[in-house]
Amino acid sequence: MRPPRVDRALLLALLSLAVPAAAQAQTQGSGLPEELRAISRVRYEGLQGLGRRELRAANLKTRSPSRLPWREAPLLRLDYLRSDTASIAGLYRHYGYLDTRVRWRLEPERDGRRTRVVFMITEGHRSIVRDVWFSGVAVYPEKELRRSILARPGAPFDPAFLQLDTLKMAALYQERGHFAHARGTARRGRPDSLAIAVHYTVDEGPLYRVGEIDYQGGQRLRESLGRRELLFKPGDTYRTSRVERSIERLYETGLFQQVQVSRRPDSLEQRVDFEIRVRERRTRWVDGGIGSGTTDRFRAEAELGHRNLDTRALRGVLNSELAYSGDGKFRRAEAAFTLTEPWLLGLRLQGTAGGFLRRTDDRGDYRYVQLLRERGVEFSLQREIGRIGRWALVQRNTFADQEYEVLDTTAAGARVADSLANAVVRRYRTNTLIGSVTRDLRDDRIAARRGSIQTLSGELAGGPLAGSNSYRKAVIVSSWYTPLPNGWNLATRASAGVMAPFGEAPGDFSPDAADPQVARVPRSSRFLIGGPNSLRGYGENSLPSDGGLAMVLGNVELRIPLLGPLGLEAFLDGGNVWPRGEYLKAADFIPPWQGQRGRPGDLRYTYGVGARFVLPFGPLRLDAAWSDHPDFPGVGRRPVFQFAIGPTF
Repeated sequence: MRPPRVDRALLLALLSLAVPAAAQAQTQGSGLPEELRAISRVRYEGLQGLGRRELRAANLKTRSPSRLPWREAPLLRLDYLRSDTASIAGLYRHYGYLDTRVRWRLEPERDGRRTRVVFMITEGHRSIVRDVWFSGVAVYPEKELRRSILARPGAPFDPAFLQLDTLKMAALYQERGHFAHARGTARRGRPDSLAIAVHYTVDEGPLYRVGEIDYQGGQRLRESLGRRELLFKPGDTYRTSRVERSIERLYETGLFQQVQVSRRPDSLEQRVDFEIRVRERRTRWVDGGIGSGTTDRFRAEAELGHRNLDTRALRGVLNSELAYSGDGKFRRAEAAFTLTEPWLLGLRLQGTAGGFLRRTDDRGDYRYVQLLRERGVEFSLQREIGRIGRWALVQRNTFADQEYEVLDTTAAGARVADSLANAVVRRYRTNTLIGSVTRDLRDDRIAARRGSIQTLSGELAGGPLAGSNSYRKAVIVSSWYTPLPNGWNLATRASAGVMAPFGEAPGDFSPDAADPQVARVPRSSRFLIGGPNSLRGYGENSLPSDGGLAMVLGNVELRIPLLGPLGLEAFLDGGNVWPRGEYLKAADFIPPWQGQRGRPGDLRYTYGVGARFVLPFGPLRLDAAWSDHPDFPGVGRRPVFQFAIGPTF
């Protein structure tokens, strides 16, 4: 029997109705047709309380394709859709939208191989913390607990506050010797109420003290070298921060390769016993390395040390350095020996004594080369201030001999040669006292991403210390590191310094100096900027050629990670050095777009980009710098390339 005939027009009409119906069926919970493989666009419906900027914090895996033509369109995956809907709902709960519902819908394109993804969001209303109260709190002041927790009256309610706040309260109680147990609950006034009442119940428990301390692992080192770094002893009230800081101090000595601390609370005796196991490092070491950069074409370093010369952690270090400049000429050679006692006079006061020999060929001035030979001794004291600060006091005595080789064959060079023959001090002695205070809040000392560091230092030469020259000097440096939401990092630095000679002038320390006050200070003590770590594009310590007595320097750097250890940076540097502090004027602080004005006192600006390859000891950097200033080394708007190892700041 033949099947009945179906009218072709009717069949086409039925198919045209079936295709949209099938497309509408691709909603949450349905299967994914095989032909829908790529995402053409992602959009959101129902965004009101939150915007796209807040949604970035959800780190969604379902995303729109890149606008770059060589990037492939992302594939559609159901597991990503499910996890993304949960992430969006969780983000809304973080902002107090407890009743938020999230679904997704697929809208196929005409070619059948691409689809649009639509996240449908029903936000609901935001819940607010109405009141917070505590039960069982007696030992710890309730006011301090309220300042420490996240749930506060008037703030949006996040269910995660309950768990985070109980963990925070437990840590606070451990600072007072109590292993407290806290539990948080939240309650609405009515089923549809937006006011949330938060209640924390605390079981404070008894007061715990430090019990026995079992120290194991010491073989070559005295046990007392490790025990003296502990900030707790038997009978003390148990405090978690002191235990953690003691572990850090053990590592900071450099004597130990590994430190493990086990805590055994005893509820019957109400004490905490400790077992400390250490693995010692080798007492002797030899280190060395070679490198190359824009400033130093070749640099070699070697170090020989011993961590325990007298069996009481006295450290001795002998190091040397040799460097040749970018044009292949000798630049610097240095040898130094230091002895460091970490516990001077029975206190945790680090004392260091040492001597040094140094030879430097300074080519910062195009007119001549300064051949400087220095030898001296140095004594220093250093002590930490808590976990974030330290102060240092250094007394240095330097004996120097200097000679000059004139490079300029013009009439100006003849004046320099005449100054060399008559007025320049050939041999001198500088006795200095340097004090500094540092506040360090960085998360990492090599590759910081957040935090800040500030250093304030003052220097006195001559005067009551005697010597061939006398001056006062003050410098302040502050750096900040700010992480950005997209994974980038913004690093900024501001520094300034001023110095002034005083007393009788023994003579000029450099030939044909532009300012007589500048000539009264040895060149190595003046302010000089320039190089890959200060004002990029200019030569190392080349600005100005004579140096000066007042300095301002600022740097802004945007660090952009790309792939693994590879990254980019965009920077803007600005700074200058003036002969005297009184010559610095407000009119000198011109904006970057006026950098081509070229007056001697104006700020000089350089800007550019660079590549970074991050290694454990610091990034390898290749920077390209431009400037509009007339004396910039780049000719015809061409960039100046500089290579360096380590962060700019």
